[in-house]
Amino acid sequence: MPLKTLGRRLTVCTVVALLVTVTILSCSAYAQKVPAGVSAELPVAMTCPGQAPEGQLVKLIFGRLKTPIKYDPFMEPKEVSGSKTLIIILGGSGKGLGSAGVNLQDEMKRAEALVAEANKQKIKLVGIHSGGEDRRGEVSTKLIDLVAPKMSYLIVREDGNKDGLFTKLSSERKIPLTLIKGTQELSDVFKELFSIK
Repeated sequence: MPLKTLGRRLTVCTVVALLVTVTILSCSAYAQKVPAGVSAELPVAMTCPGQAPEGQLVKLIFGRLKTPIKYDPFMEPKEVSGSKTLIIILGGSGKGLGSAGVNLQDEMKRAEALVAEANKQKIKLVGIHSGGEDRRGEVSTKLIDLVAPKMSYLIVREDGNKDGLFTKLSSERKIPLTLIKGTQELSDVFKELFSIK
């Protein structure tokens, strides 16, 4: 069985858990709006270098907004063609990497190639860190340091920014930043960002 197929099967339990989590989350007040002048266009491609499971949850939120996206945790640069926005999930999972049969070095190379291709095709880059404090370990840090400074817009769960990393990055690199209290707030962010009715 191919490693990628095996990895997808092994993460079924994780995906189910995420779906249950988002189902029981109640809607909370949308604390911070998309900064003035920031917008993005459909269609959207999305991937998660580092194999963090949050991509499945973000995909589910788009589904609830009846907005299909192209999501592949193993997306290659050529696959972003035709998209107007590329969302990169910022964070990594040692367990996810192992289940998928890939290593961090290869994922970092893929991330760099994706960013380069998006810039070449003038595709807007949006980084989402929705894993919070739990997704700020060593693997995640390496990916965040590599990818986040190259984004056009950042969406970050507040507890993943306790050390002010993303706030500092936003200020120094002039990257618009929206902080959210919980992943469920992404629904309101996406409605505003993509003008979804």
